[in-house]
Amino acid sequence: MRQTYTGSQRPDRPGPDRRLRSPASARNITPILEIMRQTMPAEGLALEIASGTGEHCARFAAEFPGVTWLPTDVEPQRLHSIRAWTAAANTTNVHPPQLLHAGQPDWPFDAGSMAAAVTVNLLHLISLETTTALFAGVRRVLRPDGQWFLYGPFSRDGAFVSEGDKAFHLQLIRQNATIGYKDTTTVKTLARQHGLSIAACHAMPANNLMYVLQAP
Repeated sequence: MRQTYTGSQRPDRPGPDRRLRSPASARNITPILEIMRQTMPAEGLALEIASGTGEHCARFAAEFPGVTWLPTDVEPQRLHSIRAWTAAANTTNVHPPQLLHAGQPDWPFDAGSMAAAVTVNLLHLISLETTTALFAGVRRVLRPDGQWFLYGPFSRDGAFVSEGDKAFHLQLIRQNATIGYKDTTTVKTLARQHGLSIAACHAMPANNLMYVLQAP
């Protein structure tokens, strides 16, 4: 499977402690947490798909100490960074990060084991085929009433909300014709096909959206 960077901007080079830093992660963590605080389960397992640098996971672990976090990413270098960020935050509720490609059929997690899942800035960087596999994977691992917080940029009913979004989408598909922005209608269709309900859809800064999807 072709690997694609799982964040809208490539992180800086790692420092001596192997931590990568992403400007996008630093900017979006506060509004993401504001939404998650509203309905995030108080305990249980939470799967982060495409954890990237690990900056988000370290904040999630600190913000929700009763939850045990399972970070994942597709690239080994990022696993080193995730470990470094969670170690620097002195967290005790984070499992060692695991390699996971969202499109792989054999996710190494038990069915119905997750109270929550979080995915930030991934869908526009993977194909529709991989996106479909992602929905199937998340649905399989969520427990009843489990929630999936899905954040990123989307086109809306077939249109882009700004010229900047359109330009970014075109830049992405020039790099890889199979990726690019997913539409809100696609999210609704895939949610319905995989038995997930859309509990909320929040407008976020920089034209992003945060979906809160729920398992039955």
